[in-house]
Amino acid sequence: MSEAEKVETPEVGLQLSLYPLRQEHLRPAIEAAVKAAAEEGVEVTVGKLSTFASGSEEAIFNAIRAAFITARDFGPTVMVVTLSSGLPSTETVTGIQTAMLS
Repeated sequence: MSEAEKVETPEVGLQLSLYPLRQEHLRPAIEAAVKAAAEEGVEVTVGKLSTFASGSEEAIFNAIRAAFITARDFGPTVMVVTLSSGLPSTETVTGIQTAMLS
């Protein structure tokens, strides 16, 4: 692909789920990992089953590393990550959510 054919790098989407293992309390590791990810300059939304983030590719990969290292420091952990090289617009998401409520 030539330089002229390259398109602007789209925002990257991240979904991550943390599973602290053999830890008496799960919340401290998860909260610390999410905070570490957010400190990398990504927009973070915490859901009931996973955490979502968006940002530049560099920021997203830095957030993944920060979250994993932070969670690992609390003890054994598993982190599942899904990445997307493009995100739907806010209007698209709002339209889908509105349609679901109708």
